[in-house]
Amino acid sequence: MFRKFLNSLILFPRRGRLPLLLLLSAWGGLPPLCAAESGVYFWHRERNERSERVLAACADWKLYILRGEFRKGAPAILLRLPAVCAVPVFRLDALVWNDEKFVEKFASILRSETAPEVQLDCDVPESRLLQYGSFLERLRRLVPGKRFSATLLPCHLRHPAALKALFCHLAFYVLQLHALEPPGDLPGKYLLFDPDAADRAVAAAVDLRKEFKMALPTYAYRLHYEARTGRFRRLSAENAPPEGHGEEVRFAVPDWEKLLQFRKKYAAIPVVWFRLAMENDRLCLELENLRRLDAGLPPRVVIKCFSRRIGVRTELFWRNHGVLGEQEFRQFLGGGTGEAFFFHGVHPVIPVVPGCVPRMICGPIPGPGETLKIGEINQWIPPESKSCW
Repeated sequence: MFRKFLNSLILFPRRGRLPLLLLLSAWGGLPPLCAAESGVYFWHRERNERSERVLAACADWKLYILRGEFRKGAPAILLRLPAVCAVPVFRLDALVWNDEKFVEKFASILRSETAPEVQLDCDVPESRLLQYGSFLERLRRLVPGKRFSATLLPCHLRHPAALKALFCHLAFYVLQLHALEPPGDLPGKYLLFDPDAADRAVAAAVDLRKEFKMALPTYAYRLHYEARTGRFRRLSAENAPPEGHGEEVRFAVPDWEKLLQFRKKYAAIPVVWFRLAMENDRLCLELENLRRLDAGLPPRVVIKCFSRRIGVRTELFWRNHGVLGEQEFRQFLGGGTGEAFFFHGVHPVIPVVPGCVPRMICGPIPGPGETLKIGEINQWIPPESKSCW
C-alpha cells in the first residue's frame, strides 16, 4: 500500500506533495495502522525468561530485535535470538565496516541467520554515505539471499546522490525522528520529539521516492546537568546510572499529544516504535499504552491508588499508567488510628506515633504498567482516602 502511495506522489510537483499528503489524511483516505502493520524495536540486551514473556506478549507486531553490536577495536557482541519471529538488527559503529576482513566475517554471520530479513543500524557521518553504500554493495554480493533495510537520520536526506546508490541495496529504510539534537544547557528545554523537525524530514523523505518507515519514540531520557552552572553533562536511559556528584537530573518525555497528532497526520507511513519496555523499565511506555498510541489514542498517564480489605487488614496499592520517570508520588490518607506498615520506599511525609495512620505518604512511583502493594494497615479507622501529586 505504501509503495503505491509513493508512486502516486510522482504525478504531483515537489511543492504539492506534502500538502496532498495532509489533505488525504484530513479526508480520512489514510486509515490509521493497526498493530499488525506496525513494528517495535526491542533494544535491551537482556535475554532470559523475562524478555521472552515481554516479546511473546507482542508477537502480533513486527519485532526488530537488537542481535549484535560491532565496534572498531572491540570484541563483537552477539545476543541470543528469542523464541518469537523477529528481524535481527545489527548495530555498527562508523569505523568497523571500513575493514574488508570485517565485511567477510560479518557476511558469514548474516548468512547463518535464519530470518529472511536483516537490518543495519549505523549513525553514518554524512561525509561517508558513499562509502557506506559501497560497503552495502559488497555485503549484498556476499549475502544475496537476505532482504536488507537500514536506519537513516534526517541529515542524510540532504545527500540524494549518495542515497540513490545506497537505496539500490535496501528494500526500505527506517527514518529516525527522535533525539535528533544533543541537549543544550539549562534553562533551555530539550525536545526529545520535535514535530516541526519531523515534518521537514518526512517531506524530504517523500521527495526521495523510496519506501521508508518512521521510528517514533515511546521512551524518556534522563538529562544530567551540572547543578551549579546548569551545563549539560550527559544523558542516560533504561537502568539508572550512578549519581554524579553535584548533578541535577531532569527528564525529557515526548509530548504525547503532539506525537499523536503527527502519527495521525502521516497514518499511511508505517511506524517502528522505539522501544519496547522490559519489566521495571521506568523510562518507557508499557505495552498497553504503546498499543493505544499505535491505534491513534492518547496514552493513559496517571497513578491510580486503590485498596483492598481482607478482614481487619487494609492493603494499599499504586498502579502506574504511563508516567515515565523516577519522581515521588504522594497519597493523602487522612490519618486515623491503626497499625500501618509501608513498603518499596514509601513512608509518611510527617512521622507519626505508633497506633496512628499518617495523613500523607510519599514514595517512588512504580514503573509504567506496574502495580505495587505499597502498604497495609491493620484495624484502620480512616477518613475517606484520596490521592494527589
